[in-house]
Amino acid sequence: MILFFLISLFVLGTLFGSFSSVVIYRLRSGESGTLSGRSHCLKCGNTLQAQHLVPIFSWLFQCGKCAFCKEKIPVVYPLLELSSGILFMTLGYFLIDPYLILSGSWFELFRLFFFLTLWFLTLVYVWYDILFLEIPESILLIANIGVFGGLILQGYGYYIFPYLPLGGLTFEVIILSGVVIGILYTIFLAWLREIYDGLLLLLCIFLIAWYIYFSDMWVQSSALLSGTIAALIIYISFFLQIVLSGGRAMGAWDLRIAILMGLIVWVGFAFPAWMICYIIGSVIGIWVLLRQKVQKNINSVGHQIPFGPFIACGYLGVLFFAPQISQFIEWYFY
Repeated sequence: MILFFLISLFVLGTLFGSFSSVVIYRLRSGESGTLSGRSHCLKCGNTLQAQHLVPIFSWLFQCGKCAFCKEKIPVVYPLLELSSGILFMTLGYFLIDPYLILSGSWFELFRLFFFLTLWFLTLVYVWYDILFLEIPESILLIANIGVFGGLILQGYGYYIFPYLPLGGLTFEVIILSGVVIGILYTIFLAWLREIYDGLLLLLCIFLIAWYIYFSDMWVQSSALLSGTIAALIIYISFFLQIVLSGGRAMGAWDLRIAILMGLIVWVGFAFPAWMICYIIGSVIGIWVLLRQKVQKNINSVGHQIPFGPFIACGYLGVLFFAPQISQFIEWYFY
């Protein structure tokens, strides 16, 4: 039964992967009808039929070419569908209990829908960053609002994230977290200078420190407060890299993912998540640069490496392996 559940999620993931390719390219081109418009060949404009839209297999059976004009279809399409299927399947394996769903648990079904939505938004922004070295603001805004809402539910006793504490939610925590996240969203806007960005970060630190001091709240007892602090810590580390490198180390879009990453991983996993994204980013970055150096192409635009996918690896790694990470920390640091 579990195997059937995982296979079903894989198939569902490939379908969402196919849909995400439409979302990505229409976000980029500004073409309308993302939800209602028919899929069509970007070269000849012919409307694609059902047999042309079967994830992965249509690309294979058509030998990677359009059925009408025989234009080559980029390999990114089946790769996107395959990665989406694998991502959805890992969700079912690590985070969802299929037996609870079969027993009629509406909340487990809600958790499945919640994470499927988060996975889909992650997939869209990761591939958008890979293809265009940019990240759509609207996608990250929806993801951040969704996770923020999930942490509020966690505070009311609903176990959304398996490794985060329940309870510890007050009206003051909701307001404080909302204000801090809102301030972080204003940083690096066009009309603000870097000095004001730094002052806003100091304001966020002051607000959280002031609340913790006067409320005597234990940070790790509240998922929302802890996630907000983790978001601020990771955000500051990215902000400093952007300022010190003059924007060459990463882009302002990565700051929005820093918020998402922090909210998800909680303050107890902020450093492990940070390490995961930098270790993976360093390994892949070194490999890409060495490969381009061998090809004598080091001065081309291609040496730019998107950092958004590595940040996703950080918070996905925590979501999937939080118990193992906790055990590793206890073994070697306590």
